[in-house]
Amino acid sequence: MTGIRAQAAASIGNFSVGFDLLGVALQVLEGESLADVVEVSASTGGRHQLEIHGKFADYLPDADEENLVWQCLQAFEAVCTVPPLKLVLFKNLPISSGLGSSASSIVAAAAALNAYLDEPLTATQLLVLCGRLEGGVSGSIHLDNIAPSLLGGLVLCNGEETCALPFNPNWRLVVAYSGQEVSTRLMRDLLPAAYPATEVIQQMTALAAFISALHRNDWSVAEASLLDYLAEPRRAPQIEGYTAAKTKCLSLGANAVGISGSGPTLFALCYQQAADQIADWLTENYAFNDQAFTRVCEINRKPVVVERF
Repeated sequence: MTGIRAQAAASIGNFSVGFDLLGVALQVLEGESLADVVEVSASTGGRHQLEIHGKFADYLPDADEENLVWQCLQAFEAVCTVPPLKLVLFKNLPISSGLGSSASSIVAAAAALNAYLDEPLTATQLLVLCGRLEGGVSGSIHLDNIAPSLLGGLVLCNGEETCALPFNPNWRLVVAYSGQEVSTRLMRDLLPAAYPATEVIQQMTALAAFISALHRNDWSVAEASLLDYLAEPRRAPQIEGYTAAKTKCLSLGANAVGISGSGPTLFALCYQQAADQIADWLTENYAFNDQAFTRVCEINRKPVVVERF
């Protein structure tokens, strides 16, 4: 049998107004893509094998058992017969970047394994399995990176009722990874177990306004509703340069700016006429080491890409 290759897009989790609820899949318009890739083929050694390549391969644990791709393989072994396989992960996304790095690896592995093994899991079961594996990384199950990486588009995450939302195809998302080290668990620990009622009401109102505006194609109201009253005020002080960069992006024509996931990646929602200028400024001013990068993206409509090789 030929091998299976799956490519899972990077994503923006939380998407400002939708903490743990809204996620967006990213498609780079120019330059190197943002996606992890997993290849699955028959093992010639009579046992499972895992190889890891890519720019960020050295940042992953050495032990196979601690690798998410390996854990995904074990999850499939719990539900079906799995012959000896060779898995190759191309780790192209930085760890703890706010770009859904772990979700991308999980989705790519799960989609490739499911295709190679003749689809023992339904689409819903695949979503649930990926969410459970992601929960082991972050400490709780949330689908706002898993779902867009798996399904594509702008996604409202509601367990098995997760669904796609309409969006403006002319929107551009400038994403800038600063290279700073930010722990996802630490950033979640900054958030309280309970929020003041006023903040919750503000967030609920903005989320309702955003989703309603999407369904009416009222893009200006949708853009104005992309506000985070819960996580950003508590996380922004932990991300060096974020507040100043947000202010500058808005002055350059961004319609909304937010923290991608738990950071340090910043996203600026804008239109094409402002995208290049925003990207140029972020490239020069929101980079703290040689790992930093900026990409101009659109919302990726495609689900995880699966192909034979």
